[in-house]
Amino acid sequence: MDVLILDEVKSRKAKLAETLEKRRYKVVQCGTCNDFLGAVNNSLPGLILLDVDTWHHGRSMYSYFQIGKKIENVPVVFYNAPENFVALGDRNRHEKDYVLQKPSEVESVIDAVSHSV
Repeated sequence: MDVLILDEVKSRKAKLAETLEKRRYKVVQCGTCNDFLGAVNNSLPGLILLDVDTWHHGRSMYSYFQIGKKIENVPVVFYNAPENFVALGDRNRHEKDYVLQKPSEVESVIDAVSHSV
């Protein structure tokens, strides 16, 4: 399964990718809005790991290009989410979405992957 990671914190993103690759997932790492837009437009993954703080930095671009709608049918593990976070404003919640509140540890995100696939 392809997993797309959006996280601007390089060390956390690398740790997530390394752990998932050991479990035989194919991982695409994105640290910027442009990387994420390109990855989503190239092909949709089977799962997205999304750091909510990083998403907020590019949210105007994501809204303009309607990325929320494009990823509606893809389960997302949202991590570092604020309290009471449910879903993105321009994306309907997927039945296999998983939300981890801030602060989220790498191990928690990896555990959430099993709930979302």
